[in-house]
Amino acid sequence: MPTLFRFLMIVGVIAGAVTGSLYVLAEYFQPEPKEISKALRNVKARMEDTTASTPSADTGAVAPVEPAPSEGSGRRAQ
Repeated sequence: MPTLFRFLMIVGVIAGAVTGSLYVLAEYFQPEPKEISKALRNVKARMEDTTASTPSADTGAVAPVEPAPSEGSGRRAQ
């Protein structure tokens, strides 16, 4: 077998093994989700009762937002 074909066959076998192993890892093994927290230097945190993931108690009384008039509507801003 000529040298170029032998080289291409070896590279193809290695590429196939890498592709196959990546496929097996992606399909059959799921990572375990875990929470990561990291302290930030020179940052002071505010401790509040509500966060973005926990809505406050008065979320039911949200006022509707009126759309802003477009520039082509003929009304001028005062």
